[in-house]
Amino acid sequence: MIEAALSAPRNYPSPERLRYLYAAARLAIQRLTPIVAAQVDGAAPGPERASRERAVAEAEAVMREGPSPSPLAASLTISALGRALWGLQQFAGAER
Repeated sequence: MIEAALSAPRNYPSPERLRYLYAAARLAIQRLTPIVAAQVDGAAPGPERASRERAVAEAEAVMREGPSPSPLAASLTISALGRALWGLQQFAGAER
């Protein structure tokens, strides 16, 4: 799903596929954000904590974006959701 979301601006998926990718990416981000945020709360100051804070902040920022009726704008939003999801997944399985 991440690969499909990231490549949406290049591949111009169908409107149905765009809606699916948008909903699926948002759901995954909603699931992973609290996991990574909890890691931030328990981490000592340093680069690892900063990376997790940045991943959470980027995910929260992109989640404020709504869907767009324009296929290009929707593709760009979905790509941003994919980047945020990829960032969260880098830490979601990691220990504190």
